[in-house]
Amino acid sequence: MKLVKCLGDEIIDLAEALVRFMPGRLGGGVRRIWFKRRFRRSGEMSCSAGCEFVGAPDISFDGVVGIGSNGFFSARGGSIRIGDNSLFNRDVYINADIGGQIIIGGNCLIGPKVVMRTANHRFEIKDVNIREQGHQIGDIVIEDDCWIGANAVILGGVHIGRGAIIGAGAVVTKDIPSMAIAVGVPAKVLKYRGAQSITL
Repeated sequence: MKLVKCLGDEIIDLAEALVRFMPGRLGGGVRRIWFKRRFRRSGEMSCSAGCEFVGAPDISFDGVVGIGSNGFFSARGGSIRIGDNSLFNRDVYINADIGGQIIIGGNCLIGPKVVMRTANHRFEIKDVNIREQGHQIGDIVIEDDCWIGANAVILGGVHIGRGAIIGAGAVVTKDIPSMAIAVGVPAKVLKYRGAQSITL
């Protein structure tokens, strides 16, 4: 029984690898059909070539979602839920492995090479190798209508409020309020949408 399941999983992995790199409009159409059956829930999804989904049954897309080329989504041990009309640029890395959940609301814009990861390595014990200390896990929640700029990093345990903007290259380690514009490493609120800048 275990052998049959293992063989079945290998066949699915092989088929998925072929689907991932199928070029052109035909590839886009095949990916739309294939992944709609693999995810827990999926609306009208557009997925460019080279995207990889690990733990697909724990990933859900609510409505229309677009994903640029080479996106990586992993929910093995956790879960990922994406809201309606959200768009991901190329080379995003959305990882809820090991535990935790990533929830992204509707109408969000995720720039190229954005990284989100729910698990971070523990390192408190100086006499134990970092890789042996386990992980600290925290959910990531991004509310509706947010724009996450290119190369931004969102760490576990962060909540980004509705309508917030995260500047390119920012590293978000703490919650960001609604309508805030946050930049820098670590990210700090620069101003609020429609308001004057504040002193950092």
